[in-house]
Amino acid sequence: MDLSHGFLLLCTLLVFYILGVSWLVQIVVYPLFAKVSSEGYVAYHTFYTSRISLPVIVPGFASFLLPLALIFLRPESVPLWIALANAVCGLLSLFVTVALAIPRHNQLERHGKQERVIQELILYNWLRTFGVTGSAALTLAMLTLAFLPA
Repeated sequence: MDLSHGFLLLCTLLVFYILGVSWLVQIVVYPLFAKVSSEGYVAYHTFYTSRISLPVIVPGFASFLLPLALIFLRPESVPLWIALANAVCGLLSLFVTVALAIPRHNQLERHGKQERVIQELILYNWLRTFGVTGSAALTLAMLTLAFLPA
């Protein structure tokens, strides 16, 4: 297996891990934010953010940015347009994270439970979830094209 095929396989494993995480966050974790009492909310959110880096944030940012490298490191049998579409999905997810999710998490951490902010977080996270889902589908298509018998 050459570098481009190995890198594509790594990207595939990573994006499918983040795909599972993204749907879990969208369907379970963020809706649970609204179920926590106002009195204990800051402590809850602080605990959440202190534990989320290694299992979610680090691999998430990697899955958002690695598709950019995949444009240049893709196997020959993978068309450029698929790699570009995948990178767009990654950049969409990155934008939602940096511009929409992180500021809302900061608000919740500073000011406690705010129903409007939680609802915005859930709403905007759909964009990230769809971006990751698109990236997973495109990466799977790339993997199929790369490993088809010649």
